[in-house]
Amino acid sequence: MIMDKTTIHRQLQRQISKYLPENLVADHPELQKFIEVVNLSYQNYEKDAELVEQSTRLNDIEYSEINQKLKAELVKKEEIHQKLVYAINQLNDKKVKVGADGNLIELLNVLNQEIDLKKEFQRQLYLAKSNAEKANEAKSDFLSVMSHEIRTPLNAIIGLIYIMEKENTLSSFQENIEVLKYSAQNLYLLINNILDFSKIEAGKVELENIPFDLPELIQQIVKSLHIKAEENNDTIEIEIDKNFKGNIVSDPLRIGQILTNLISNGIKFTREGTIKVRVTQLEQDQYHSKFKIEVIDSGIGIAIEKFQQIFEKFEQAENTTTRKFGGTGLGLVISKKLLKLLDSDIELESEVGKGSNFSFVLSVPYLSDNSTVNNDMLYHDYIEENLDGLRVLLVEDNLINVKVAEKILSQWNVHVEVALNGLIATQMYESGKYDIILMDLAMPVMDGYEATINIRFRDISVPIIALTASASYGYLEKAMLIGINEYILKPFNPKELNLKLRKHFKTSV
Repeated sequence: MIMDKTTIHRQLQRQISKYLPENLVADHPELQKFIEVVNLSYQNYEKDAELVEQSTRLNDIEYSEINQKLKAELVKKEEIHQKLVYAINQLNDKKVKVGADGNLIELLNVLNQEIDLKKEFQRQLYLAKSNAEKANEAKSDFLSVMSHEIRTPLNAIIGLIYIMEKENTLSSFQENIEVLKYSAQNLYLLINNILDFSKIEAGKVELENIPFDLPELIQQIVKSLHIKAEENNDTIEIEIDKNFKGNIVSDPLRIGQILTNLISNGIKFTREGTIKVRVTQLEQDQYHSKFKIEVIDSGIGIAIEKFQQIFEKFEQAENTTTRKFGGTGLGLVISKKLLKLLDSDIELESEVGKGSNFSFVLSVPYLSDNSTVNNDMLYHDYIEENLDGLRVLLVEDNLINVKVAEKILSQWNVHVEVALNGLIATQMYESGKYDIILMDLAMPVMDGYEATINIRFRDISVPIIALTASASYGYLEKAMLIGINEYILKPFNPKELNLKLRKHFKTSV
């Protein structure tokens, strides 16, 4: 045989040895040519597989380079395929003689099957390359949007602080404080959306079952979004079915999150119009209530071919949507995923220029006894309580965070002592008596995890609340396992802190 056996792909060499005697190959140049082309195809296949595997591990710059290599390999593969077709035709034209056992035909059948597999791989490779390009483009667009969305409120915050420092007057402070608050809240909600999305994607969301008044929850959300609606000259209406049993048992925080996202979405895309929240009772028995919630707006509407797209992460109906209306494209995705956890799904009816109707159906237990209903899960209308007598050990190494926390806690008459790291906290706890510990997790000398373990050896009952910027849910899960009762993420909502301090203070006295 003219070809060097050492250059033949190992899989092809095994097939030749199994199906063909060596003299048959040596006596037919056309067959040699055919095997050379097949060998080239086998070797090229391995290069493709290696490149695809590499491409999943590369960053954006390397991705561009490997993508060019993939494109070149795809062109080469098409040329090889054409050569294979030509070589097979040559075999047929020359009518290579087959032995009595028909080994050549059997080999050709095997090789044809291999060629079909390689063609399928080529098709999948094209598809993978296309999907990778789309994913990379979506990621780049999302990072660009995130940069814009984060920098916009930061620009307002930094700029106004500069102006207030220069003007240094009471009127300047009063005039700018609301804008500062609004910008900070926008930034806070944006970061929470990203963290929630990460948590849902990681499967770390656990639903609660708490009795609450759904109509009251809707009222709170609408009230919190009132200023936002006024900016667009929009009005928000609430329509509750007179037969609706509102004292349901479910997760008010997550249902509130879904409603906030949907109402905010309606406000964003509506100018001088109406956003209506409608609740309709569908079914009801002695223990369960099935109802439909609709959020209807009179805004710009969505083309039917874009319905699926807006529920995909980092996507909006049009590329110009982000530039004109803002947003990250995460709100609807998060809502859809949360509804799935609630055994529901989101439905959409819309017409361009006339508005949209987002709706979902829930089937949950309900209560007839109003006295058991808890409406403290949202903080819009929560009234902070005086916590006079509460003794707190604040474990925090950042002096600015210490100052902020002390000022907030002083508003509720809380007695605060500060430890600047976990080692000091452990020593202070041994010599002092505290009702609650607020524990940062990332600190020098001794972190919050080790400090918690040390304290838990001595006291298993003292409430420990992690007050932390460590938003990775792996770290937070670890914190709960070592004995932290619950956590509050920085930047924290003071009302949430008051609520949790009140809860643990009442149970510890």
